[in-house]
This record gives sequence, structure tokens and C-alpha cells, in this order.
Amino acid sequence: MLRFKVFKDGAPAKSVDLTGAYLVGSDRVPLRAELKFSKGEIVSDSRARGAAAVSLMWPVGDGRMMLETPRLPERQQPYNLHVELARGQMMRISQKREDWGLYDFPEGQPYYDQVDAARARLIDAVTAPDDIAAAEFGEAAIAAGVEAGEALTTFHAGVFLQRRRAAKQMVKLPLGCRIDASQTRAEYLHCLTEVFQFGVLPFRWAALEPKEGAHRPARIDVWLKHLQKQKLPAWGASLLSLDEDQLPDWLHRWAKDYDHFRASATKYMQYVLKTYGPYVQAWEAVSGIHARSGLGFTYDQILELTRTSCLLVKQLAPKSSAIIGITLPWGEYYPADPRTIPPLLYAEMAVQNGIHFDAFGLEIRFGTGDPGHYVRDMLQVSALLDRFGGLGKPLHIIAAGVPSGGGNDSDGCWRGKWSAETQAEWVKQFYRIALSKPFVETVTCLQLADATDQDGLLDMDSVSKPAYQEVLSLKRELAGDEIPEGRHKRPL
Repeated sequence: MLRFKVFKDGAPAKSVDLTGAYLVGSDRVPLRAELKFSKGEIVSDSRARGAAAVSLMWPVGDGRMMLETPRLPERQQPYNLHVELARGQMMRISQKREDWGLYDFPEGQPYYDQVDAARARLIDAVTAPDDIAAAEFGEAAIAAGVEAGEALTTFHAGVFLQRRRAAKQMVKLPLGCRIDASQTRAEYLHCLTEVFQFGVLPFRWAALEPKEGAHRPARIDVWLKHLQKQKLPAWGASLLSLDEDQLPDWLHRWAKDYDHFRASATKYMQYVLKTYGPYVQAWEAVSGIHARSGLGFTYDQILELTRTSCLLVKQLAPKSSAIIGITLPWGEYYPADPRTIPPLLYAEMAVQNGIHFDAFGLEIRFGTGDPGHYVRDMLQVSALLDRFGGLGKPLHIIAAGVPSGGGNDSDGCWRGKWSAETQAEWVKQFYRIALSKPFVETVTCLQLADATDQDGLLDMDSVSKPAYQEVLSLKRELAGDEIPEGRHKRPL
């Protein structure tokens, strides 16, 4: 059993929001455990014995994000949560600083000083005379640690992005965008082609085969022609997904009959690949099936569906890449549903079982209102990319984005409430961090224009937001173009 004392305003806390909280065990696998708050303490009772970390949403400055303690042994005496969250942040900084070799860059000294200052706050917390003082110093150390970690991460990305460009290691077309096939506005097409270098089209089973065996033309046909005319490569998203809104209604009566599902899915994928395969450069062969258990498929069946989808891409569209799409890459869903597979374990299984595919695709999106997309700081994001990059396969960011307003409070926020300016700063930092990694080949924007939410880089009238201008600036930077002062603020 792990216990954590929590304080607020110099006294034991009266309540703590444990929405999304979970334990993390060895190999970073989320653990099934009961977490509850009582009498000023968080108490966790895990079914697995041994050291574990607690991960939970926590206020940091004007933001609120998922933070994590170190892995701690069970003991009767409670830990001080504030101190352990600060200790966890400083451990992550030390680990990544060593991994990245960030010790002797002269221009990095201001960031090293920030890390030292954050470490000093942690020492104050550890040596404090009582728990209340320790909690106050711990909160200061958390804020300083998150700020130092993000600054160090951004510095590292700048150095290694420059090196990657100088060594000509970037792919020719690294910037993509998911397309809303219902869009018909000329402004939408103009903005797409001005900034992005390939378009990702939605292949939704429910739309393409509304009745069993009866296929119908889709809006993506028109978009394929648009992309061909503009000489932009087309990618295909979600060839096979187990999301409920992706599956046709007629399939639900057979959905839990695995053999029938597999046969129906195979016929559908064969149709799509034979019809559209020659026009699509890369396919997201499967999307997030490790995190969806509504159909009750076993581990072996999920792996078989993954293998089948990738094999069909290779057989019927041999010139196209096969990408295995991974959603919710921190695995928050797993503790609540043991029929799912932790994301990193699923990726490792795909490699170890000899499935023939070309790359992994990760979704990195926060605050979009979908369950489980909890905000993380840039240090955690960068570290996650490194973990998946260590599997030996190229990596594509298949959906990246945050909102410019609104958002879901339970998912957290980054540096304050979501706004157009916050979205732009997140986009600026994330794109550079991702593309500084030698194994990351492309980054795809989650959504170009707002629809029912504010996740796009354009508003509903196709007027650009600051985040759009940041991606445009990055495109020109990667191409080596000079950007005249103030031009990046040009309205469309």
C-alpha cells in the first residue's frame, strides 16, 4: 500500500481530484489499483506488489497537467506527495539530460542554471523541518522543475533540429494535415496547400460500406482529385479501427463473433486497397486497436488483426507504407480495462512477432475533450517519443494538436487556459521537438479548421490563427527560406 500526505494552504487538504490518476509499475506499464482520498491522504491499493509511481493531474503555475512521482516502495509511513512529485520531475530531467548529453554546451548554461535552481528547491523540501514546510518547498520545486525541464527540452530540440537539417536527414515532405472531407470552401484548400505537404484522408468503414457488401462513393474521391491536382501526396487514415463511430451499424450484430468480424474486415480492406491503393502513399493500417476492447477480442486476435491489415497493405498496395497507429500512448486506459494492451507493450509485440510494417504512428493531442488525453509537459512528451523511437522503427506523429479555446477542464491545460496564443506556443515547441528526433519522419496536424470545437489552425471562417502562422514559419524555416519581419503575421 502506498500513502501520500497532501496539503493545501498550510493544512491537510480536504479534497483531491483523482480523475485520471493511476499507478505506474516497472517498464512503465500502468497498474490496476484503487486510488482514494481520505483524511488528508491519497491511499493506493495495488493488486501488484512492489515499487510503483503515482501519476495524477496537478496544478503547475497557471496550468494543470499530469505529473508522476518516482517509483516508490510500499511502506506504512505516508510519503509527502508534493515532495515526491518534485523528486519525480527532477529524476526525469537528470535521466534525459544524461540521455541527451546536455552537459557541456556553452550556450546551454542558462538552462543548466535553471535545473540547478530547481534542484535547490527540492533540497529545501527534503530537508524541511516539517511536512507543511516540505509541501510548500515541494510546490516551488515542482513549478521550477517543470519550467526547467521544458526549457531544457526546447534547447535540446533546437540544437538537434539544426544538426539534422545540416546533415540533410529530414524527409522531403515532413508536414501533413488530416483533412475534413466535408469541407468544400476554396479557402480551406488554399490554406492546406500553402502550409502542408501531404493530406491525410479519412477512410471510415461506416461511410464506405453502409450496408454489408454494398460500397458507395465517398467524399474522399473528390479530395483525392484535389490533392492530385495540387501535386500533394495522399495518405489514408484508419484503414481498420475498432472505434464505435468507425464501424458500420450492420456489423454490430456480428461484432463479437471474431471469425465473422475478421472475414468482413478483410473484404472491406481488400475493397479499399484495390480501389484507392494506387493513389495513396501511406496507410495507417490499424488505428488504436490496442486501446479498444468493446468487442472483447483477445491479445492474440488483436495481433492477428494488426498482422492482417499490414499484410493486405503490402500485398495490394506494395508501393505504400504500412503504419501501425497508436492512440493514448501513455496508456491511461489500461488500468480500467484489462482486456486492452498497454501501448508500448503492443508496439513491442508487433516488432517481436514479425509483423511486416514500416513505421509506428503516434497521436499526441491534449485538451480535445476525448477521454484520456491528459496534458503533459514537453519533457514528458519528448521522453515518450524517445521510448517509441527506441523500438527501431521510424515514427510518424499521425495527429498532433491542442485547442485554441474551450477544452475539457478534466484533461488539464498547459501554461494557463487554452487560447489562440497558448495553442500557437504549444505548436511551435512540439513540432520542433518532434522533428529534432532522428527517427521522427513526419508530423500531421490533427485538424486544419474548426468544426464543432476549437482544435483547428483556422477558425470556422477559414481565418488563420497564430498556430497556423507558426507551422507556416516552420515550413519556410525547414526549406531555408528567409521570412521577412512581420510577414508571419499576415492575415489570410
